[in-house]
Amino acid sequence: MSDQNAEHGSFTIERLIDAPPARVYAAFATAEGKERWFGSPQAKILQREFDFRPGGRDRLLGQWPPGSHAKSPKGLTTDFRAEYWDIVPQQRIVYVYEMYLDERKISVSLATIEFHPHEGRTRLRITEQGVFLNGYHDEGSRERGTNDLLDGLVASLQATDRRVHSRELTLTRVMPAPRELVFRAWTDAEHLARWFGPAGFTVPECRADARVGGKWRLTMRANDDIAAIVGRDHPAGGEYLEVEKPSRLVFTNNALDAAGNVILEGLTTVTFEDIGGATKMTLRTRASGMGEHVPFMLSGMEQGWSETLMKLGQIMTH
Repeated sequence: MSDQNAEHGSFTIERLIDAPPARVYAAFATAEGKERWFGSPQAKILQREFDFRPGGRDRLLGQWPPGSHAKSPKGLTTDFRAEYWDIVPQQRIVYVYEMYLDERKISVSLATIEFHPHEGRTRLRITEQGVFLNGYHDEGSRERGTNDLLDGLVASLQATDRRVHSRELTLTRVMPAPRELVFRAWTDAEHLARWFGPAGFTVPECRADARVGGKWRLTMRANDDIAAIVGRDHPAGGEYLEVEKPSRLVFTNNALDAAGNVILEGLTTVTFEDIGGATKMTLRTRASGMGEHVPFMLSGMEQGWSETLMKLGQIMTH
């Protein structure tokens, strides 16, 4: 066979994984989550890149020791180069990737990863369609290698993660309302319940005692589509540390489990500046926690706050 010929192949792998879709998705969608399983303990990592977004690129360059690979007894380098094409959070990831052995391109593949909730677990489906190039004959090794990677994924989800993960974020918005009104929207329970939480969430329960040392507590309730992926109710709460009406607000904001235990700790400062009848509002927030679920929660932090502030801006126009 000429080295210019192409050999086509495809496969589908399904696994029922004992973890909810949010955790399994985080293992693909966050750098920390993916580093725990994507790769081989036999290979030395020479370069790793990760930019998880449509158009973003993923790369893993590894050096294998002598005798570890049948295609090259003296040892070789493997180079995985991917570009993400389609991402639907916690539902689907589509990407195209090239594979190189010692700088020789051996394949180009289209991969689709699907996440389906199933009785608190995740039915994971990976479909890959590939073309093998330059005289390389796959003989089923790509499917076997993918199954090996999934074994590592399952092991990483079963392990207990005791590292502390954290993220900081600053967002600035101009609200079309006086700062006294915007400040009140943050500190009055009735107002807070109208807008707090990302798109697709309502707040059926809310309490707020906006004074230094006072507590706040609310429950964000997901709609049916979101609840099928991340669960229905998401309680949160904290304590007011500074209340300077109407210019500054500092409070802790913690994500809680159903029993009221803290699963993610947060500290938020919001300042309100009068700009001719409108309000320039700056939010600075930091969150941290331990556990495999935390990287995924932090990965959605900017989107969650952005959608929340968008809802605030919408009620300020009415």
